[in-house]
Amino acid sequence: MDILKNIDGKATQKAIEKILRQYRTYQLTTPEDFLPTITANYTLNMPSYSGRFHSKVENTAIRNIEHYKQAKAFFERFNRAFYKLTQKERQIIVMACLEETPLYNYQISKKLHISERTFYRIKAQALYKLALALQVEVYQGDEVKSQ
Repeated sequence: MDILKNIDGKATQKAIEKILRQYRTYQLTTPEDFLPTITANYTLNMPSYSGRFHSKVENTAIRNIEHYKQAKAFFERFNRAFYKLTQKERQIIVMACLEETPLYNYQISKKLHISERTFYRIKAQALYKLALALQVEVYQGDEVKSQ
């Protein structure tokens, strides 16, 4: 493929690693991180006609909703791209990047009964395919494309 010759490998790898870190962040984020602190503060908050909320509880609720909307959109986009990979490529990406405690490369190659050289080839191919599917590939002389 001629298009792959113009891809900046290192920059594309950094871009896809950023996406994988974002995946793990969304995966590990729990609602407790966004819970408001509730104190016995008795104040009268007059209604605001500007459409803004001034309550800490309301602001936190809005942040939670926005966070879950962003996470849902991210997971849907990621899953569509992820399922374009072959089963072995998905196994490698999950074991190497998405599990709570990722395995070392040599452990994955032993577990899948493939040589380390084959493992590295499949992993690199999977990362490129994932980057192309997520449209975060970086071409030589370009900036990271993101959507």
